[in-house]
Amino acid sequence: MRTHFLPDEIRLTRIPSLAAVYTKGADNFLYHIANASVASLLLQHGLPLNRRHPLMLTEQNGISAWLAKITEYIEGNASEKAVILRLRRVMVEDALEPDPDHTAEFASNCYLLSGNFNGTII
Repeated sequence: MRTHFLPDEIRLTRIPSLAAVYTKGADNFLYHIANASVASLLLQHGLPLNRRHPLMLTEQNGISAWLAKITEYIEGNASEKAVILRLRRVMVEDALEPDPDHTAEFASNCYLLSGNFNGTII
């Protein structure tokens, strides 16, 4: 299966972890957390749309749980850092599917960016 990428109009940005975790109130963003090398690839090439390997996104209140989880994996490699990426929810709303497993684990709404726009991949 071929992977498609979302258009450049979807602005993916890297943000400081403290700004993301301690911002009060609801925001209009979704977040993805990755190690530095994966984050760099996403920033350079955009967000992949792939039904077999969808990208997970969470709301702001899921960031702390995700950071704790990813820290377990990258702790052995001191050169790797967790990077928080964000994008506007409205730009991908139609390509999201609920992710009930991570929603339960993180106690926050989580989604899979599968690219299934109204039943078809773009």
